[in-house]
Amino acid sequence: MLGWGNGSAEHEPSYRRPPGPSLVELVVLSARHDIFYGLLPEMARRHGDVVNMPVPLLGWTMTLLSHPDHVDHVMTRHHGRYVRHHLTNELVVGEPDVMPVLEGQEWRRWRQSLNPFFTENSLARLSESMAEAVAAGMDDWRRHLDSDRWIDLELELGTVVMDALMRSMFSTVLNRDTLGRYVEAARDLGSYTISRALMSTFPTLLPRPFQRRGEAAQATLLGELDKVIEQRLSDGPRASLDLLDVLMGMAFDGTPDQRYRRLRTELSSLIFAGFETTAQSAAWTVALLQGNPAALAKANAEVDALGGVQLRYAHLEQLPYLRACFDEALRMQASPGLIRTADEDDEIGGYWIPKDSHVLLSPYGLHHDPRFWTRPERYEPERFLIGKINRNAYIPFNIGPRKCMGWRLAYIDGLMTLAAILQRYTVELRPGWSPKPKIRISTGLVGGLPIRLARR
Repeated sequence: MLGWGNGSAEHEPSYRRPPGPSLVELVVLSARHDIFYGLLPEMARRHGDVVNMPVPLLGWTMTLLSHPDHVDHVMTRHHGRYVRHHLTNELVVGEPDVMPVLEGQEWRRWRQSLNPFFTENSLARLSESMAEAVAAGMDDWRRHLDSDRWIDLELELGTVVMDALMRSMFSTVLNRDTLGRYVEAARDLGSYTISRALMSTFPTLLPRPFQRRGEAAQATLLGELDKVIEQRLSDGPRASLDLLDVLMGMAFDGTPDQRYRRLRTELSSLIFAGFETTAQSAAWTVALLQGNPAALAKANAEVDALGGVQLRYAHLEQLPYLRACFDEALRMQASPGLIRTADEDDEIGGYWIPKDSHVLLSPYGLHHDPRFWTRPERYEPERFLIGKINRNAYIPFNIGPRKCMGWRLAYIDGLMTLAAILQRYTVELRPGWSPKPKIRISTGLVGGLPIRLARR
């Protein structure tokens, strides 16, 4: 604690305000740049690591933080001084106050309850279900062979990832049509929740993009989850607990109806988070590898050395280069932003951060900053094999106590899927297409990933 307000001169805040753009500069640059993938990095280049950014339409002042030390300050060393921003609530589907937006002791209690599901032994067991889903997905993709039609691999990867999530977390095997409904609903929901968060502070009379589709997607996802829960209640206890069993055994507060809705919301949040992150990251990896023949050749050779076996958890440690390819794609993809609210007065980089003000971290800006990455705009997986990475400049799954619980699950699913693609298929990108970031919960690809498949 800084102990401000105790009358001691040495502990008084400096009240030094961060530099920042004029309103005119902000408006001009906002017209030229995408906010998250262009404007924020440009603000850091022009004004430094701590930037005061007015948000005039909302009456806010946002402090953009663009140095790994500041990430460490907010997310790790002094994480207790910062709480979730109210916009985070708009990203939740269903009931409020689910684990992703909880704070303090209640958040710690729920996190500790789920920790056993993400141990090494548990992950090894879950990976068997993931391997089955990946194999089934690769078999299904044979229907795209010998066709001149361009397909959206981002969508196809979403189906494989959704199948892996449903099998591993909920011991549920869905048919292709049902998986398709899940994926379509999750994608629509991603667009809707981002739009809802960005529009939540504007007058309610203004139109909400994606609202109708988003609400329909929410109803679809929750309705499908009703069937999964009802089936589990009908089947009775299982010999080996999965995540659905763990959540159904939790002591949610409220009436039976409130407890059921809370359970359903927790499930949908886990599915949504796992699906978004892994599917988008795998799509980015495929796209970037196709644009880098040398890296693709190395990844192919590493996978070929396994001899065409069906991939299992034990094989992943034999794929260090493919993991580096995934790491590097996560760096270049990066999430749009992390926003927190100061719960008390603070000081960062010599600048005053007043209580109730908002701080914004830009993973994309950090991941593309030449101070921390050599040739940041080039796809170079080797950097994760030969160099020391500044862990606070690389935050694809957040960092500190709030780091995503399922990050290792995402690596298992992502690497198994990528290796299986390399084993069985070659990918042809549509001529003229190149990867460009699209804002979603986890950064997607503008226009999807248009490709054609052929047998290897």
